[in-house]
Amino acid sequence: LEKVRANDIALKRKPTDQRRFLVVEGLYRNWGTLAPLKEIVALKEEFHYRLILDDSQAMGTLGENGRGTLEHFGLSPMVHAEIVTFSLENAFGSIGGMTVGNEEVVDHQRLSGAGYCFSASSPPFLCKVGVASVRRIQGKLNHANHTNNAAAHETEEELSGQLLLKRLTQNTTKIYATLTDSSHPHALKLRNRLVITSHPLSPLIYLRLSDEEATSRTRGEQTLIMDKIAGRCFLEAGVAIVSTGGHVKKYLQLVPEPCLRITANVSQEEDDIEALVRALGDAVQSVFK
Repeated sequence: LEKVRANDIALKRKPTDQRRFLVVEGLYRNWGTLAPLKEIVALKEEFHYRLILDDSQAMGTLGENGRGTLEHFGLSPMVHAEIVTFSLENAFGSIGGMTVGNEEVVDHQRLSGAGYCFSASSPPFLCKVGVASVRRIQGKLNHANHTNNAAAHETEEELSGQLLLKRLTQNTTKIYATLTDSSHPHALKLRNRLVITSHPLSPLIYLRLSDEEATSRTRGEQTLIMDKIAGRCFLEAGVAIVSTGGHVKKYLQLVPEPCLRITANVSQEEDDIEALVRALGDAVQSVFK
């Protein structure tokens, strides 16, 4: 940014003469880390940029009301981020995506995207799914459309609104805590083998090989180890963990390390988390024999 500003000065060009954008993810899909949005916003205001925020992983999972990383950091869309875009395929269980912005952005999008309104629009039932998911996160479920069973009503109420988000946070925290519990017999099997690299609030939990294990191994060898661990977890314990070492690397400016990815969700119970840590510990112990 400083080099661009120096170039502007040399060319006697105002920083506002061009449209310039900073493009970041709020919660990084391949890393599970949070972007430092307050610092990024300060930079974009200092250097006269606009911010495009892809919040696909955080929308519906972070923030007091599930409104993503902007809400998590106490920031606002259209004020601190001119464009916010997110996929409906994650927390909302549909397909497609949404883009929101100020009036200038929306008008430009409407004009430029007019040709896609009929050729690429979502089917009505998937739009309905997205709306239902938003209402659930907001705690505005219409129970008249569900069963009259009182127990079912109670369950629905427990898993909507802020209680839904609280449950996700609790499960995420529980997974982190159990994986790092030095007194847990199966978590101990991970010590000096795997380390967590994702943010503690991220429902996408990433584990890579420890420095001790990774230093003498090539990327291919690290990927093979992760593949074996994930395979054993699934085949021997029925626990699905993703090995991420097979990224399409040539299209990435920064290639992630081979990792295991665990996804927290609201349907997980304490027994599920115990089964996860048990399966992972046993798999690690078996692979590193």
